[in-house]
Amino acid sequence: MHHLFRMVLGQKDLSRAGDLFSLDDSEIEDSLTEALEQIKIISSSSDYQTNNNDQAVVEICITRITTAIRETESIEKHAKALVGLWDSCLEHNLRPSGKDEDTPHAKIASDIMSCILQNYNRPPVMALAIPIAVKFLHRGNKELCRNMSNYLSLAAITKADLLADHTEVIVKSILQGNTMLLRVLPAVYEKQPQPINGHLSELLALMSQLEQPEQYHLLRLLHVAAKRKQPEVVQKCVPFLIGHLKDSAHNDVILNILIEIAGHEPLALNGFLPMLKEISERFPYLIGQVARIYGAVGHVDEQGQQDAVRACGD
Repeated sequence: MHHLFRMVLGQKDLSRAGDLFSLDDSEIEDSLTEALEQIKIISSSSDYQTNNNDQAVVEICITRITTAIRETESIEKHAKALVGLWDSCLEHNLRPSGKDEDTPHAKIASDIMSCILQNYNRPPVMALAIPIAVKFLHRGNKELCRNMSNYLSLAAITKADLLADHTEVIVKSILQGNTMLLRVLPAVYEKQPQPINGHLSELLALMSQLEQPEQYHLLRLLHVAAKRKQPEVVQKCVPFLIGHLKDSAHNDVILNILIEIAGHEPLALNGFLPMLKEISERFPYLIGQVARIYGAVGHVDEQGQQDAVRACGD
């Protein structure tokens, strides 16, 4: 370890900590893993939460280390030590105090989170980080949870398979109010549909509480689920989707999902044809999609076929 790191961390010398920023990144890069391991020892000491000097030393050193990792692009080399320090924070209290101030270990977790998770496009780093990241979702720190959710959403774009093993935890976090994670579900559904199907009714019940972008992600999930042709999903989805058809913000998307369902479960829509006809009259630009549903039902139901002709004629 570089002699300055050894001095600052070994003696917890706050007066010399700032000197670390006078060193070139390349000069200290080989020392970063060892420095992180030393920080883990310091932050795990019994008096760390009340020792302002040690907290200040750790904060400065983490800032220097994460800067050097970014500048030298050496995250894969030091990821194990960085994630190890991050994981150790879970052993301590992360809930904010009454003044909404982060605890010392919540500060450490927050300071290194972006350095780790901004590398969502690096599978070796994510393989180490994601099992730890999801644990932070249930530790009572809303700000940490919110930021974590942003990064996990990005990780879902490139490495959904790494998140799939944690689908149950993600769903429970959503149901506890962390609705930002809804955008993750369409990506993990293909790998792990059952934990989502098991909570589908609860997820659908959130619709009225969601902002429009979150509603879109929930509908996107239903579209992915509909393509898998699972009767249990269809049974729950159809009444819900029909019930939201009058929402002009989403009725186009909803009809596309219903068209998907009509392709393999047309009779599931048979009882809703009058409502669909009403929607086509209220929103004429949707008549083409409605006619496709009528047509699919008509293939298996003679009365539906007659209704399809009339609906298109109207």
